[in-house]
Amino acid sequence: MRTVTGLLLLMAPASAAWAQSQSLYQQHIRPVLQAQCLVCHNPTTHQAGLDLSTRDRMLRGGERGPAIVPGDVNESLLYAYITHKKQPGMPMGGKPLAPEVIARFAEWIKAGASFDDKPQATLVASSHWSFQKPQRPPVPNLPNTPNPIDAFLAAEHQRRGLQPQPETDRYTLLRRVYLDLIGLPPSPAQVEAFVKDTSPNAYEKVVDELLASRQYGERWGRHWMDIWRYSDWYGSGNREVRNSHRHMWRWRDWIVNSLNEDKSYARMIEEMLAGDELAPTDDKVLPATGFLARNWYRFNRNVWLVDTVEATSAAFLGVTLKCARCHDHKYDPIPQTDYYRFRAFFEPHDIRIDRVAGQPDRIQAGLSRAYDSDAKEAGPDDEGGINMLPPVFGKTYLFVRGDENSPDKEQEMQPGTPAVLGGPPIKIAPVELPVEAYYPDIRRFVATDLTKAAHDAVKAAEDKLAKLRAELEAARLESSQPQAAPAGPPLDYDKQIKHLFESRCGNCHVGRGTSGGLSLNSEATAKAGGKSGPAVIPGKSADSLLLLLIQGKKQPRMPLSGPPLDDTQIALIADWINRMPRKSPAEVLKEHPGLISATEKEVLAARAEVVALAARIKVEHARHAQPPSPDLESLSEDAKRKERDANLLRAEENFLRAQLKMSEAMAAPAVDEKQRGLRERNIAAAKKNLEAALAALNKPADAYSPLGRQYPKMSTGRRLALARWITSPDNPLAARVAVNHIWTRHFGKPLVPSVIDFGRNGKTPSNPALLDWLATRFIESGWSMKKLHRLLVTTRAYRMDSSVPSADHPNLKLDPDNIALWRMNPRRLEAEAIRDSVLKVSGSLDLTMGGPELHEEKDQDTPRRSLYFHLTPDAQLLFLKVFDGVDPTACYIRSESIVPQQALALANSKLSLDQSRRLAETLGGTATPALQFVRQAFLTTLARPATPTEEQKSVAYLQRQAALLNDPLAARQSLVRVLFNRDEFVSIR
Repeated sequence: MRTVTGLLLLMAPASAAWAQSQSLYQQHIRPVLQAQCLVCHNPTTHQAGLDLSTRDRMLRGGERGPAIVPGDVNESLLYAYITHKKQPGMPMGGKPLAPEVIARFAEWIKAGASFDDKPQATLVASSHWSFQKPQRPPVPNLPNTPNPIDAFLAAEHQRRGLQPQPETDRYTLLRRVYLDLIGLPPSPAQVEAFVKDTSPNAYEKVVDELLASRQYGERWGRHWMDIWRYSDWYGSGNREVRNSHRHMWRWRDWIVNSLNEDKSYARMIEEMLAGDELAPTDDKVLPATGFLARNWYRFNRNVWLVDTVEATSAAFLGVTLKCARCHDHKYDPIPQTDYYRFRAFFEPHDIRIDRVAGQPDRIQAGLSRAYDSDAKEAGPDDEGGINMLPPVFGKTYLFVRGDENSPDKEQEMQPGTPAVLGGPPIKIAPVELPVEAYYPDIRRFVATDLTKAAHDAVKAAEDKLAKLRAELEAARLESSQPQAAPAGPPLDYDKQIKHLFESRCGNCHVGRGTSGGLSLNSEATAKAGGKSGPAVIPGKSADSLLLLLIQGKKQPRMPLSGPPLDDTQIALIADWINRMPRKSPAEVLKEHPGLISATEKEVLAARAEVVALAARIKVEHARHAQPPSPDLESLSEDAKRKERDANLLRAEENFLRAQLKMSEAMAAPAVDEKQRGLRERNIAAAKKNLEAALAALNKPADAYSPLGRQYPKMSTGRRLALARWITSPDNPLAARVAVNHIWTRHFGKPLVPSVIDFGRNGKTPSNPALLDWLATRFIESGWSMKKLHRLLVTTRAYRMDSSVPSADHPNLKLDPDNIALWRMNPRRLEAEAIRDSVLKVSGSLDLTMGGPELHEEKDQDTPRRSLYFHLTPDAQLLFLKVFDGVDPTACYIRSESIVPQQALALANSKLSLDQSRRLAETLGGTATPALQFVRQAFLTTLARPATPTEEQKSVAYLQRQAALLNDPLAARQSLVRVLFNRDEFVSIR
């Protein structure tokens, strides 16, 4: 009995300590862990390998060791991190715990750190503001604030003791809203009409007119192109695509058109991520998937998908998922597994080019669009490039420490969204595709275009045959007459011509490049030509295919993507061709019979291919009809037979030409080492071609060829499910991120400064209630951007003056950075708007919309809006670079700089010189009195009248410059360039 009693007495202190520890945990420790720690350190997320949901897991610890050592505060890492003795201090990104809270943790650890071992229920819920669904806050009830936005701002002004600026003058306001909504300044007539309109809704009428303008889509299209990382394709010179994809301009035009029709922001996201699943045969929707095609990367599928995941999460969700690619996110409760679950939405997708009506060549004109592919290995480029096309993986695995060479294949990652972001459950439903989507070449226009191309090939072959026969006949007549001498001595190809081709056609036709079979490495290869026949006809530049391509008289123009050669260069190439020694009649009589025989076979093959194509079209349309044709078997046999006949004729033609090449190579002179080497190489090449032609002759035909490639009949539905999750009203981020971007471009500063990081490491909103009111209003309006624009630009805040009344104004002490928006933020115009404004005020701007990208080196001669020019990380308009043009790799907010080169560009660039001359002439030149010229120049360029002082000084400037230059017109042009250089011309005030 004494033993039991003694044992109970010994256990009493331990029991009391446990009870004390448990009480401390329930009252003081558990609430802090749930609010501050478990969001990152739970069984799902366990950042740094640490899970604080049970005592056992605390004792086990994470990557740095045990979190607690019961009874020893100094050895407990949890205590070291919450006291910030070790870094990073906890809670990560939040305020340090209060001293009294830290004292409770120390007391709890000393008491044994005991608590109930049941895992906590609230493991991934986060108290962070941006991870909560936005709720509609009440509008502050303040007098004289009919626009709710002004009410929220006025409440903040009142709280801080700020006095907002009054409304700006009508001239500044009109120029501000014109540049904001359409990116172009108003004309003098538009300024005058607005100033004279005294109706109470005069400004609102202007806003509605601008939102209805086609130029609205171009202005705001450029903004969204920044955020969505628009880039035309770039790669190896003029040929090989390595980044982005061909024909991206169709996505650009889709953006502009969608904005102009006020397509909902939610629908735009859905079409960009899954247009091929939403509307698989709609050519007005499919270009939207250029958002995905933009991330295409030839050399590494994983790099491609990394960019896709980050572009999606940054642009639409404002979270940095890339931080969880190698390990659990360091700041947000996003485990590494969530990153790869998000990637799984995109794992099956690939990019292809579909034909468009009127152009059978997909390289010259096509539609780059997304689709879900079957898994496939890296494969050859169907454009004939030397590098492989990237693979498509069948499954998604987590990469250990982000290393693509270390996939964890024990668990396949299924598509899923970050748990902390909540939102509706993901519902993935496969999408059954219509035949026109998985077999695009079955569309009727493709048959029409292919048939026309086949008939064109017959005509070209017949013309070639007629020409050869005429040349043979002419040679017979000339054989007894002396041959005319070429026009002067021959030009040295290597010294005088080759450098032109190396600099302008090098990637396609010099060195290893033989696009279309044409090599310009030597005069001999240029004469030999390629798949289209001889490129050069000695003595006949006007008939030479090479010159016709360079001149643009035949398409595609050479060089394919660069600016055309200038007249001097073209004349030199023509002179080189004309001075080439022409073949003698004897040579023609010797060579042409064989060429004629091969070309006769070419004509027969081309005609047979027309017949075979018609049979293939007929059977393919019958096969995919609903129901399929009953005579499908006989149609198949007919198509197979006719295609076999055509292939046989084409193989015979190729065999004859290969024999001619072999004979030519065998007969070539070999008087020195260089010629002997060239002769041997040519013989080897000819032998290879001859063997290939012979093999083709003996190749049996098992079936006819389909009209084109067929793709999977089902799409996974993954991307559509993701898009609908993003655009759900329950998504906590999408609407906030969008309105933040739009607010930024109207007011100069974002409500959330970290525009692509709404997470715990980002910045908090300057006005959280206003942000959430805007987000919920945006959703309720049907995600209408035009309605949001109108709401913003009709606020009193938007109409405020941007100047500071005095250096000692009290607002400058209370809010020097204008965080609460007590005045309008003046801001620099983007590079594109500056260039467009110069062209607009001079009357030169061509308002033609859309179409293929224009070459960046032709901007001085092509007065189109700047967004239509070729843009890549490697190439853009030089003028735009000077003024901080867009970075296509990432440009969520434009940078601003003021450097001397900008003033120089506006003072003496060709653009500025040409447009100042044009504007001076438009304003009447020297025929207009000086004072009148000054007034018109100010109103045209700055959209406001000149002040009396400006009038006086400008007239005096004209007089001085006219005397200095001895040219009154040049003086007026100089004044225009001075106005171009005014800060207010390159700013929105």
